[in-house]
Amino acid sequence: MKQATPEFDVRIFGKVEVVEISGLPLASSKKLALFLDGTWNAVGTNTNVWRLRSLCADKDTEGRQQLRYYDTGVNGVIGGGWGKGLTEKVQEAYNWLVDNYEDGDQIFIFGFSRGAHTARSLAGFISICGLLKPGGALGVNQLYDRYRNDDDRTIYKLPTFDAQTMTLEERWMLKYSRPVAIEMVGVWDTVGALGVPAFSLAGISSSTLKFHHTGLRKPVRHGFHALAIDEHRAKFAPTPWTIRTKTGAPAASPMRAVESVEQRWFVGAHANVGGGCFNDTLAQIPLRWIMEKAANLGLAFRNELEMGGDEHLGAISDSYKEFLRGTYSWVKKRDYRPIAPEPFGDSTGTHTRVNETIDGSVFARWRDDSKYRPPNLAEWGKRKGVNPADIQSSIRANSPDIAAQ
Repeated sequence: MKQATPEFDVRIFGKVEVVEISGLPLASSKKLALFLDGTWNAVGTNTNVWRLRSLCADKDTEGRQQLRYYDTGVNGVIGGGWGKGLTEKVQEAYNWLVDNYEDGDQIFIFGFSRGAHTARSLAGFISICGLLKPGGALGVNQLYDRYRNDDDRTIYKLPTFDAQTMTLEERWMLKYSRPVAIEMVGVWDTVGALGVPAFSLAGISSSTLKFHHTGLRKPVRHGFHALAIDEHRAKFAPTPWTIRTKTGAPAASPMRAVESVEQRWFVGAHANVGGGCFNDTLAQIPLRWIMEKAANLGLAFRNELEMGGDEHLGAISDSYKEFLRGTYSWVKKRDYRPIAPEPFGDSTGTHTRVNETIDGSVFARWRDDSKYRPPNLAEWGKRKGVNPADIQSSIRANSPDIAAQ
């Protein structure tokens, strides 16, 4: 009988998993880096996903190969087209991994906006179903159907069950798929239930929406999420990683260390944080943050990112006023994203955001630009009893007295 334990939206802790996860780098191992783009800007815009892909070197510092996969993302939403498009994008990236992965390889997945949702869905697919072995009798479509069914019996947990209770599909999954670790998921400003604004989801069924697992499960060793302080479109609300403790369940385990999972706030609107605006220096800061996190985990780059020191003073895009040629502002008020809010409850349980931090460049902007006084940051400072002007470094949003690297 299965033991009753808490379930978490992000699966940061998960239940006991006895299957060994492949992924420790070997002397001959390589790195597989997937770059999944997809914004509301035109194809070819200079997003941070595209720039990071361009910076990624062919080999690491020890001469090991680094293979890159880049996808421009889904170009639009027409009825249920986005749900179908997301499925195709996830499966295409998954197939590339099947073709290229060997035991000991390290996997890095990056994404922005809709591509951030694709990246997180791909990580969820692998975390639940593992990675197929080449040439096996089990196909990607069949395995993806299991992913859609939201079955809690993941490839990591199946060995704990009596073999007599396993379906043929489950036995095949254990035979033809394999558990693998994902070294890092790095994303910029994931928005909406499916990485798209909510108003665009008309015609997409709830069954299409619910099966995409964008949480951060245990096989993902590191997760880093850059968030935009100055995005004011309510329909572009961020999708942070959270922990869900079911009503009546035992208290959640301690969170993973901020060194492993971090969600950091930066100056700017959605495209300032993820890149794509013309002549935008603000995007340099969250790009460097994700790049440094990846480099610390072994991903090599062709050169360092040049910084002038005044990037935090770059122009902030007024996406709210510009959206839909200004018509959006006629019918919707400006929305201010809450920073480190208190846990909130609903019919499914209590939700707690995971390891929020605020970048030091935010406080530098507050000091250097007398006009920069975002209400959500001011409210956070009042709630925490701190003056943003006095903070000299990156800090943990829930504990401003603790610095964040």
